[in-house]
Amino acid sequence: MSAAGREAVFPTRQSLGLMKGKLKGAQTGHDLLKRKSEALTKRFREITRRIDDAKRKMGRVMQIAAFSLAEVSYAIGGAGIGYQIQES
Repeated sequence: MSAAGREAVFPTRQSLGLMKGKLKGAQTGHDLLKRKSEALTKRFREITRRIDDAKRKMGRVMQIAAFSLAEVSYAIGGAGIGYQIQES
């Protein structure tokens, strides 16, 4: 095993305590980052769900609007609806 990824440490009690402190800090930092990642993932999923709901609602609204336009066009006999609106 190579020593490229290791720190140069003298084997003393003081060094042991120092390394234990560093390990504890690294573990705490890792746990905090993991919690943050989970919170951001949850928020992202909630936002994408809201966007999907809005898209579905917009599709229904557009379908109703297109049907209403077809009804009006049929009712006025196929003439341009813009002219009829400007007259009223």
